[in-house]
Amino acid sequence: MTAGMMFAGVDIGGTGVKVGVVTSEGAVVVREQENYHPDKHEPQDVVDLAVSVLLQVLTTTHLGLGDLEAVGVGCPGVLLPGGVIRAAANFPSWLDVPLQQLFTDTLGRPVTVCNDADAAILAEQWVGTAKGGIQDFIMLTLGTGVGFGVVANGQLVRGGSNAIEGGHMIVERNGRQCGCTQRGCLEAYSSAGALMSQAQEHLRAGVLLAVVAVYWSRDSSLANYSEADINAEFVFKHAAEGDELCKHLIEEAADYLGFACVTFCRMLDPQIIVLSGGIAEAGETYIEQIRRAYEKHSWTKFPNPVRIEKASAGYDSGIIGAVAVCRIQRKGQ
Repeated sequence: MTAGMMFAGVDIGGTGVKVGVVTSEGAVVVREQENYHPDKHEPQDVVDLAVSVLLQVLTTTHLGLGDLEAVGVGCPGVLLPGGVIRAAANFPSWLDVPLQQLFTDTLGRPVTVCNDADAAILAEQWVGTAKGGIQDFIMLTLGTGVGFGVVANGQLVRGGSNAIEGGHMIVERNGRQCGCTQRGCLEAYSSAGALMSQAQEHLRAGVLLAVVAVYWSRDSSLANYSEADINAEFVFKHAAEGDELCKHLIEEAADYLGFACVTFCRMLDPQIIVLSGGIAEAGETYIEQIRRAYEKHSWTKFPNPVRIEKASAGYDSGIIGAVAVCRIQRKGQ
């Protein structure tokens, strides 16, 4: 591959890392993904894995580190100046982690660390659903957790201390325990992690017997069944097959999302709400459920219809957005 105006984007997720090489037009030319090894979620473990995958990607494209204009890294959590992760719900042991410095030291060249939700929303502004004239929008990243980003008057809004976390807005007083230590967060109701934990909880209570029967009907191997077999994809799959409990869990997650979107709209008045992440990829049927929930909870005296759409940058939004942050910083230099 010919070098020149190539960037690398790293997307640190709750279960693994994604790395891609991106052109100056926002096109991903190659990507790789790898999940974390069991019990290896400490900062240096994650950095080492990400750097290893990045070097694999560069080998595939016949590029070297010196051929890259910049390297961007998107990571969940509250980000302090200098690329320090103050805290991250998906990584409970991460407190005041100098992630940018760890990447720089391990990779041997400077990197730019940004919040993963900020990265996703900038990807949509650059090449996705919000491209071309949309000045005010919000984005919810529905993965292991719930990321949140805001663009107002065309500019990314970070807040006074980079601590805007819409996924940790409380939607249920004294509700479920969230990984952030609060109770009742949106993330505890509408993330992939929440769907998985709720399904597992019902299994422990003996309520998921219908799902068990459907799931194992092909090989009749109930002895091999465990909670580890259940994830959000499992719940969506069996909901589509008609399982009533799985349908209920998805409807509940959509209802809380619609409820939260009403609150976001009253505060921020966006032109559009963009949904990204693995759950958003579940399909138009689920997004339509969220739209109906929004309409159910929204006011009627002063109707204010807002488009709720799936992100078009899709699977690569974290990678593209990490590069978008690099480009913005370079322009500001």
